[in-house]
Amino acid sequence: MDKHERLTKMKQENRKWFFLRVSFAIPVGILVFLLLQTNTQELLYGGLLVLTTFLYGSVLQREYRFMSSFTERTRTKRFISMQYALNYVLILFVGLVFPWLLKLEAVSWLPFIGFTVGIFILSVSERAFDEKVRQSDPEQPMRREVRGW
Repeated sequence: MDKHERLTKMKQENRKWFFLRVSFAIPVGILVFLLLQTNTQELLYGGLLVLTTFLYGSVLQREYRFMSSFTERTRTKRFISMQYALNYVLILFVGLVFPWLLKLEAVSWLPFIGFTVGIFILSVSERAFDEKVRQSDPEQPMRREVRGW
């Protein structure tokens, strides 16, 4: 299968993944808000938040499997895996660590600096991994190509 055919299939599937991602983002946002607003139901909202982020991790794993199924090269699959792992680490930080740091109210600037640094690292590393994917398998579309609807 050539790059154009792969890209077409990936874009079609990416539209489905987009709605699934949004269906997780909304409850996570609501749970983060509720967690930050309550003093009595922290365990309930925190537990639901942990459960939701881990379920989202399984969705990301399925998406990774689909995106890496177009190549037979293990090195390319490894780079794609690293991209998804890095995204998931950022999701864990934003969904779990960030709200708990805000809840502690001990260091109010630390979560924002961590979030900013995390976004910067994610964008730089994603570009680097895209380049590595392109070098290891020229027929494999890069993530930024797939995201463009």
